[in-house]
Amino acid sequence: TVSKFQEDVVAQLSNIGLDPKEEVLMGSGYRIDAIVEVNGKTIGIEVDGPYHFIGRSKSPLARTILKRRQVPLVDGIELVAVPYWEWNRLGKDELKTHEYLRRLVGL
Repeated sequence: TVSKFQEDVVAQLSNIGLDPKEEVLMGSGYRIDAIVEVNGKTIGIEVDGPYHFIGRSKSPLARTILKRRQVPLVDGIELVAVPYWEWNRLGKDELKTHEYLRRLVGL
């Protein structure tokens, strides 16, 4: 299921002029939270909530590490992550969230 966190990130991707596709099943078998096209390049965006990390740490789970390695190799796309603690730090400031996402995808 899609989280509120993912809905927020996807909405802000749209607000900066991108056309995100959600929950895209890749050839590798992995499902990517959002896919965007930036300057002719396909970028996968993973919205990583607390369940992608070990306990309360910022250390990703093995399955998260594996996905981050395999998707670029098998599917040939760049994969970037939005960890929950970075997003939470931005608060509701749209200027900050837009700047963060633009930097993340190379706009």
